[in-house]
Amino acid sequence: MARVADESELEENFQSPKETAKRWGPQHAGARELANLYSPGKRCQEWISVLLCLSLMAFNLLHLLANFHLSHLWHIALGTVAGILTADFASGLVHWGADTWGSVDLPVFGKAFIRPFREHHIDPTAITRHDFIETNGDNCMLTVLPLMHMAYGFLTHTPAEQYRDYPWSCYVFALAIFVTLTNQIHKWSHTYFGLPAWVQRLQDWHLILPRKHHRTHHVSPHETYFCITTGVKVPRNFRLLEELEEGQKGVGDGTVSWGLEDDEDMTLTRWRGMIIGPPRTIYENRMYSLRVECGPRYPETPPFVRFVTKINLNGVHNSNGVVDTRAVSALAKWQNSYSIRVVLQELRRLMMCKENMKLPQPPEGQIYTN
Repeated sequence: MARVADESELEENFQSPKETAKRWGPQHAGARELANLYSPGKRCQEWISVLLCLSLMAFNLLHLLANFHLSHLWHIALGTVAGILTADFASGLVHWGADTWGSVDLPVFGKAFIRPFREHHIDPTAITRHDFIETNGDNCMLTVLPLMHMAYGFLTHTPAEQYRDYPWSCYVFALAIFVTLTNQIHKWSHTYFGLPAWVQRLQDWHLILPRKHHRTHHVSPHETYFCITTGVKVPRNFRLLEELEEGQKGVGDGTVSWGLEDDEDMTLTRWRGMIIGPPRTIYENRMYSLRVECGPRYPETPPFVRFVTKINLNGVHNSNGVVDTRAVSALAKWQNSYSIRVVLQELRRLMMCKENMKLPQPPEGQIYTN
């Protein structure tokens, strides 16, 4: 599910290339060290996995075609959809596990399987420089046993048993294909030049992982959007329920808070926000209440934000407290990874800007009447 991008991420958007180059990219010392751990033994394992996987896929495809019957059309369609969804979920689960648990220092497993995930977060473009074998070797290895079991069934089962098992075989075969392709699809999501037109169309149609969608995962702290096969969009209400949970837990440093205006609001549309004025500014020790409205297209479009507590702040209309989306970078350059929390943090950051921090303020406690 989609998590918020924090305040530091907003600042990263405006940093110079020289500043960001030190923290990630192919020249980062950690990226080079992790890349150097790619060994000849690992390369051999990948080659064997790819050859076995592709051979078994060809064998099983021939038998699926040989056993095809018109009555199987529905099973093929259903198995394909189920295989894609299962592969996408599995990719997210594995991605989350490799990002979250263990270390590169684990014997065998660490250097062979955790290393690529850790390298990827330091140098996200590294995957675009990998050839077909390095990109897909590990995923091919995961499919070898299921494909071998499937091939064994074709060799030993009677025609009646093969007819009975055909729907399951379609599902396993589709799952194997999309598990195998997952890292290739992931690589395409990081490739911004030279992609074939058909790949770009599949991304645009959300049949495979779109570039814009996956970019959200690479926003610190890299805790969301783990699925890398199709990257199915998280429904609006699921996203808002996560934001509600974070607000109830008090995520962050306590300088901003948010929650539903009415606990009975099943549409999760109307929210209350609170900002504590930053120290050493004219806003210090004041608490500012806001109304936030998340429309039906949220988070694809930004929320409507209005101060309830009167405030003198550039970008906020003096007559009604409405926040001008053009004056707040989080709203003007809105991304679907942003959230209510990000908006509140950005407004608090504006209070600390030189042009705002000494503006004369209305008497404390006054509110807008409309």
